Amino acid sequence: MTDASEAAGVSVEPGRNERVTEGSIAARIDRLPLTRTQYSFSAITQWFWGIMIAADGLVASLYPFIWAPKGLITSFQFDLILGANIGVGILLGEYIGGFLSDAIGRKKTLILAALVEGAFIWPIALTNKFGWLLLWNLLFALGMGMLLSVHAVYIHELAPPQHRQKLSMRCQAIAVIAAGLLAGLTSFYWIPAHYQWFVYALSAAPIVLCIPLAAAFMPESPRWLEGKGRVDEADKIVSKWEATAERRFGPLPAPNLATHTVVQTERVPATEVFSGKYRGRTLLLFAVWFLGYSGIVYGGASFFPTWAVAHGWSSHELFFYTRILAAPIALIFFFLIAAFGERFERKTWLVVSAVVYSACYLLLFAVPHSIGGQAVLASVSIPFASIWLFTTYNYTAAAYPTRVRSVGTGWTDGIGHLGTIVGTSLLVGRLFAWTAGHSYYGWILYVTIGGALVPSLLLAKWGMKQKSGILEELSA
Repeated sequence: MTDASEAAGVSVEPGRNERVTEGSIAARIDRLPLTRTQYSFSAITQWFWGIMIAADGLVASLYPFIWAPKGLITSFQFDLILGANIGVGILLGEYIGGFLSDAIGRKKTLILAALVEGAFIWPIALTNKFGWLLLWNLLFALGMGMLLSVHAVYIHELAPPQHRQKLSMRCQAIAVIAAGLLAGLTSFYWIPAHYQWFVYALSAAPIVLCIPLAAAFMPESPRWLEGKGRVDEADKIVSKWEATAERRFGPLPAPNLATHTVVQTERVPATEVFSGKYRGRTLLLFAVWFLGYSGIVYGGASFFPTWAVAHGWSSHELFFYTRILAAPIALIFFFLIAAFGERFERKTWLVVSAVVYSACYLLLFAVPHSIGGQAVLASVSIPFASIWLFTTYNYTAAAYPTRVRSVGTGWTDGIGHLGTIVGTSLLVGRLFAWTAGHSYYGWILYVTIGGALVPSLLLAKWGMKQKSGILEELSA
């Protein structure tokens, strides 16, 4: 293998205990046509996301039907539990998972994430005490955080650059549908009467439905293996993919080694994401993730169940429209965006999804007494919130090199989850309560403007262009 520092046009300076080389594995992956090989392995990561994130903020589903009517948990205690779960717990999990993924591999980290989440959900069914609920919600969120540092990273390390948007959005539709249906069906049938069954199902699902699938069928990321200097292992995996592609499409084009410069290192230089050319990317993503999580991701969804109940919705109406019905609508929109491929920048889709989401929430003012009208708006806004979320995942995963790709993804997304504390325990939760007698205007205006449009416009203005870009060049 040729040392990349000797190749023309390459100006990468290796750090301590690092070696710069031409990435033959990365180049061979990027010349592959898009086949069921990439789809099947990428789909596994999104199956993990869907099954595990079905439990995301589960207290938001239980609070208005279980604890609030009996006065077991105050609204402020609910805010704290939710903030510990989707804020602090996920932050810690992403820091742990980001480092582990770059150190021990994508596959092992995914499996460990599912094990951690499943191990700590079930005790929630056995207590109504604030302290215990706070603890268990924080601990199971560690597994969710570990997952979030890996799932988009794995897809991007498999995807040929000209097909990255198509592969990612199609597979990520699986995540949204799996999460919507698992959480939707279990909550529809078991909340409030049998809410313990709902909790037990979400606890068992990651261990039973995810871990065996990854252990049996999912290979380690060849790009990660190459970055660790384990080229022979990576070669065995990629050679199988090449043989499959050649049987169907004939001889493959020669790999372009000049555009795939890889820094090989056994360590994880985590501080790199805060230095040099990556500092600006990291700070921008801190702001985008923080504001987005406080608004379009969690600020709206966390309080919509309480808003809906206050407007006369039953539990069946809530879970049917916002989870079960929203799932096929999400499938349609995800596939529509995938059909555009790499024609538009990801930051463009971020703005589009924020505009649609904001329009739906603002139009709630126009239908204060129509559950049907509210249901239509909710069923459309939820898929576009998901499109915003996954588009930002995909942008972040492509912004960092393989050696710190999970660290960069997990740590920026993790800091962003502190925005959920603003979106739940602090600002947005208080705005929701303070303006409850005035159509909740403070909540709606924040989650649409401050928490959706502003972060999208920030990335549109200062974010990098990524469409059809080679990972090793985008992250150079």
